[in-house]
Amino acid sequence: MPVLVDSNVLLDIFTEDAIWLGWSATALEAADRSRLVINPMIFAEVSVHFDTIEELDATLPPIVEREDIPFSAQFPAAAGSR
Repeated sequence: MPVLVDSNVLLDIFTEDAIWLGWSATALEAADRSRLVINPMIFAEVSVHFDTIEELDATLPPIVEREDIPFSAQFPAAAGSR
């Protein structure tokens, strides 16, 4: 089963966050036996911290794959935030 990597985990690592870097790096390393994925929303959230898409592409760990979000999954995912 794939593991969806949250944008905050990636941003903690990219920005070397003083508080969360250790936790996020450990979590990502622990999940590396799984198939790690990001979706378009996570890609968009992370992209605002980069000047170009090429820079973001070069920074994303190669073990992180990209996957779309099926529309049928988006409604129930959002329902949890109500």
